[in-house]
Amino acid sequence: MTINTKKGEMVIRKTLVTIILGLVVCLLIAWYAGISEEVSSTENAPETCTLGRLAKIYEPVEFPHEMHTYVTEDCASCHHHSQEGETPSCSECHNASSAKERGIKGLKEAYHGNCIVCHREMETGPTGCADCHVKKTIETPKLSAVKKRVSKDGPEFCNLDNLEDEYDPVTFSHEMHTQVTEDCATCHHHSPAGQTSSCGTCHGAPFDPGNLNMPGLKGAYHLQCMGCHKEMDSGPMGCTECHAKKAKKLKSQKRNDD
Repeated sequence: MTINTKKGEMVIRKTLVTIILGLVVCLLIAWYAGISEEVSSTENAPETCTLGRLAKIYEPVEFPHEMHTYVTEDCASCHHHSQEGETPSCSECHNASSAKERGIKGLKEAYHGNCIVCHREMETGPTGCADCHVKKTIETPKLSAVKKRVSKDGPEFCNLDNLEDEYDPVTFSHEMHTQVTEDCATCHHHSPAGQTSSCGTCHGAPFDPGNLNMPGLKGAYHLQCMGCHKEMDSGPMGCTECHAKKAKKLKSQKRNDD
């Protein structure tokens, strides 16, 4: 009985050793396959990427792509919502027209959301505007030069006369702005692809304090125009730089006119 028992124990031990060795071999094969796949997926990837979609306002950003492949878990950390093995560029999904159709962030918001959030979580990497962007010295085109061009994107000028009771109408140089913005969606945001609704179409209703995401027309003009002028460090910022106050009529003159 004792001999049989010992033989049985030896068989069990050999079986356990065989199973353990088999598992170790499988794990090593899986690990090697993973490393090989990772190397093959990144060996053809660029060392740096030039992000130049905002090059009209800022100098292109040199993105150290290869370095990021070493500090992220895998390609899907940035190339999310893609088919396995595919790494499309950010602009394929987040360009102006595609983003509107899919109801997702535009390219600028996608870059900032992905990069800055990750840098804050890791407590390393640039998070401020000037850390990545070097502003270009932009010369605003002279109106005399712009007038010679034929606009394919709308009127040459627009008359903004909603505050005409107090101020003279503002002559907005629409064509000149088409030369210095990225595309029509820069101003005509949240519109269906290919459509450029007037600002008053969405912002014509009086401001509703319960809906802070939808300013009235005056707020929309000021937020959009002055926000861009501040960002570009160019363009009018003060009230009288756009608005000429109407001369008030004397009461006696008004009565005579009546």
